Amino acid sequence: MNAAPAGGRPLATLGLVATALLWGAMIPMTHALATRYFDPFFVSAIRYLIPAPLLVGMAFLFDRASPFRPPVPVAMVLRLGGGMACFSVFYTIGIMLSEPVRAAIAMSCGPLVAALLTRAMLRVPLARGFWPAAVAAVIGASLVALDAVRPGAGSAGDHGYVGEALLVLAMVSWSWYSIRVQTWLAPHGWSQMRITCLTSIAGGLLICSLFAVLAVFDPLRLPQAMPPAPAIGMLAWVGIGGAGLAILFWNYGVSHVGVPVATLYTSLAPVFSVLVAALFFGSQVTLQQVAGGILILAGVVRMQWLQMRALRAQKIV
Repeated sequence: MNAAPAGGRPLATLGLVATALLWGAMIPMTHALATRYFDPFFVSAIRYLIPAPLLVGMAFLFDRASPFRPPVPVAMVLRLGGGMACFSVFYTIGIMLSEPVRAAIAMSCGPLVAALLTRAMLRVPLARGFWPAAVAAVIGASLVALDAVRPGAGSAGDHGYVGEALLVLAMVSWSWYSIRVQTWLAPHGWSQMRITCLTSIAGGLLICSLFAVLAVFDPLRLPQAMPPAPAIGMLAWVGIGGAGLAILFWNYGVSHVGVPVATLYTSLAPVFSVLVAALFFGSQVTLQQVAGGILILAGVVRMQWLQMRALRAQKIV
């Protein structure tokens, strides 16, 4: 693989930081949308459908061809869309039942979940540094959990650890999708942009179908009036930003610095999430939560850094 032009690296770095900001801010915004303005299943569906036209346009731009051109393995795309749909539902309801800061810290364990699932599904060795990262995650999560049971620490509407458990299921769903995408569709010669476009649309259609069934039995799940400007702004951020532009920035960054380096930047997402939750949504951040989050992030970043060094060493050899 030829090295990307060095001149694009600063722009790639800015794009990856922007991706982390877009994804990080989604957590407190999703919590606000699902608890203050909309039904959580509606939020799950709309977050994929809002950016659909943008993703189709991006696919045309990158591939110079229609993403819907045959052949399309419809059953395979729908199964992958189902993985994305499960992720979206678990993610939205998990954040709704959790608290934004705890949700951000829980989501920072995503690389560990991905490493375990990759081991189970593909029978590949665990990533270097996995076990120290796992120990750091357990200690960090314990600090956060103990902080959550302090008198007065829970927020209104907090449901124990149900939200965090659903977020773990969300991470499992996303990791399953990410692994199966590369083993099922990438061998067909599809670009990552086309894969993302079609599976996102499939996931959105599946969640919309589920929401339509639920709305038939409970019409109050539908928005009853024009949402206020803050809700529209957050929907735009979550849909166009988090599920649309962030993918463009991610793909551009990966093309210049590679996946291992790009993945390091995603570790900034929980940091941005906590900052946005504290500054704009009034979330309480304690020193114990900060300590737990730092432990988890330190272990994950070290594991990813070791992976990046190992890949660089293989290229040199």
